[in-house]
Amino acid sequence: MDEFRLILGAVLSLLGLVIGFTLSMSIAGYNSRQAAQEAEASSINSAYLRAGLLEKTYTAPLRTALLQYLKKRVEYYNGQSNGRVSKREEAISVQNELWERTVSAVAGQQTAITSLVVTGVNDVISSQKRAQAGWKNQIPLPAWLLLFVIALCCCVMIGYSVGNVRKRGILLLILPSMISLSFVMVAEIDSPGEGMIRVNGHDLYELHRSLIMVSAN
Repeated sequence: MDEFRLILGAVLSLLGLVIGFTLSMSIAGYNSRQAAQEAEASSINSAYLRAGLLEKTYTAPLRTALLQYLKKRVEYYNGQSNGRVSKREEAISVQNELWERTVSAVAGQQTAITSLVVTGVNDVISSQKRAQAGWKNQIPLPAWLLLFVIALCCCVMIGYSVGNVRKRGILLLILPSMISLSFVMVAEIDSPGEGMIRVNGHDLYELHRSLIMVSAN
């Protein structure tokens, strides 16, 4: 029996370690996705300001395209999962239009100012790609399978060690409940656009609102 308790303690320790490791991975992924959203807002704001360096005939169309693109990105972050693919495709379409307007604006004007504008628009496109890659950076399936296997072993061993199930039936529910809550928390944080804990487009939304107010004045 002493050997059994020793193995049970080791398995429980391993379960706690793996849960802590996966929770740390999910939090790191959440932070990186939130940082990518902030970087998107910063790059769009920079490109919007740099568009003002061009001639007035090119500034307005370029800024209009940037506002349209920004709106699509806000809708992507705040939308539901079933419509997120279409929102991403719409943003890419506006993105292509944005690049075409940039090319037409700087054609034949190879100066330091036009280079700043092109770099700013390129940063907008690159930041979107990095953000999209961050959304795919989630806990891999083998890690989840390992968690479930260890948790199942712990529950079986706890049930075996309890003894009289009728008198101690409530005790059998404590460990599975705590494990389930831990799994739910990890899954919530690890899912970027689902559940209650989700990456939102707060910075993009605030930028869109401020730019709309500026353009209206």
